[in-house]
Amino acid sequence: MKKKYLLLISILAWANIGLFYILYQFEVNHVLVGVFKELTLIPSFLVGIIFPIWLLVRIIIKKK
Repeated sequence: MKKKYLLLISILAWANIGLFYILYQFEVNHVLVGVFKELTLIPSFLVGIIFPIWLLVRIIIKKK
């Protein structure tokens, strides 16, 4: 059950990064977009990298 949540949160983190990339490409430069970008971009990168690694470790440990 937790594997599903780890995968879902990882996908949502990368979707957040993709959202801000799309907004950058369409040159949307509102103040609120900038505020949310600054608040969520670094945690999204960290979650998008750490959670898949954590998921792989859990799968490897469970198979042993």
